[in-house]
Amino acid sequence: MTKVFVLPDLGEGIAEAQIIRVLVSEGESIAEDQYLMEVETDKAAVEIPSPFAGKVQQVHVKDGQTVNVGEVVFTFEDSGSAAAAVATQEAVTPTKTAPTISSTPMAATSAPSATAPIPRKTNSAAAPAVRKFAREKGIDLDAVTGTGAGGRITKSDVENALAGDGAVTQTSTAAMSRVSAAPVGIPAGESGSDNWGTTCRVPLSQIRKTIAKQMSRSAFTAVHVTHNDDVDITELDLIRRELNEATGNDPKLTLMAFVIRALCLALKKYPIFNASLEEDLGAVIYKEYINIGIAVDTERGLVVPVIRQADQLTLRGIAHELRLLADRIRNNQFSVEDLRGGTFTITNVGALGGMVSTPIINYPEVAILGLGRSRKVPAIHDGELAEALKLPMNLSFDHRATDGADAARFAGEIISYLETPARFMLD
Repeated sequence: MTKVFVLPDLGEGIAEAQIIRVLVSEGESIAEDQYLMEVETDKAAVEIPSPFAGKVQQVHVKDGQTVNVGEVVFTFEDSGSAAAAVATQEAVTPTKTAPTISSTPMAATSAPSATAPIPRKTNSAAAPAVRKFAREKGIDLDAVTGTGAGGRITKSDVENALAGDGAVTQTSTAAMSRVSAAPVGIPAGESGSDNWGTTCRVPLSQIRKTIAKQMSRSAFTAVHVTHNDDVDITELDLIRRELNEATGNDPKLTLMAFVIRALCLALKKYPIFNASLEEDLGAVIYKEYINIGIAVDTERGLVVPVIRQADQLTLRGIAHELRLLADRIRNNQFSVEDLRGGTFTITNVGALGGMVSTPIINYPEVAILGLGRSRKVPAIHDGELAEALKLPMNLSFDHRATDGADAARFAGEIISYLETPARFMLD
């Protein structure tokens, strides 16, 4: 007799998943709780363990394939147990893989860089705990030879690499934080050709499908307009550094903390930007709470973890939340719930060198604030030429909900706080 293993229920609202890697092969004997495959849903990457021991008779799926919940993915030979002969459709508690941050809060300039370190991407097969262990030890998984099933890297492989038993590259913290450290090549796919040469057809990941759907919905629903400004943060940066020196960086005040605080104060004065528009019902839904989402570009796509009740936090409180957010993202300890409930989003392309962008609104919100790379420029202060630190700021808003004049005033309010830091003590 045989028994089958189906794709289990992976969570509320999840109907399908994409196979990232099949980790076992036909004819292989596996142990209970051994990982069978790594799959990706529109919310997370999940490694699926086997609920029983046995021999793999048939693998019904392949890498890159999209599978519906309840669909048969493996057939196993009966190990002789009567109970084992029953087809299993039990939901398996998923273990998320660790998303590798390639530019946290969508990149990090002089401020957001402290929001989340940026580990280097890797294509190696390894469990979340092994990935975390390798990152902590500074080990490049792509340079480690895996001895586990299907070439999977185990913790022992990483430990052996640390001991020098195998070729491995130690990656420095600085190298791990550089977005450009790992050039992205063409992923594995189906070879083909067109009239001009060879091609490679790569299916969209589940997360990328969700991002595409969300971005399309925003682009073709909201009427986007982007307002650009330059913010002189010379004085703010000086005060920030002095405060960090006085407090021993506990917690470290980043520029992002000041931006979030300024944004919260400005949103209280311009609540139309902390709202959603229900055009079909002819209504604007004003949110009487302020939850700030921070766009994060991970290895598998964009996520937006949320700092809840951000307006109720002090600067130090915001800095503390940013540090916790960085730790949760880095160690993959955030949940789907952490990505919900945002009322306004901040995105940042500064670490990539960009200064001006036209960020797409995180629908159904009505605005998004984009930050660019801060840079030193010549400026006139009190009639004299001086050096100034300027931060590019790009505000995209939904013109259905409000007008350009309000957007300019709202941006001006944010700028006023950042250029006159003493205002933080008054409001």
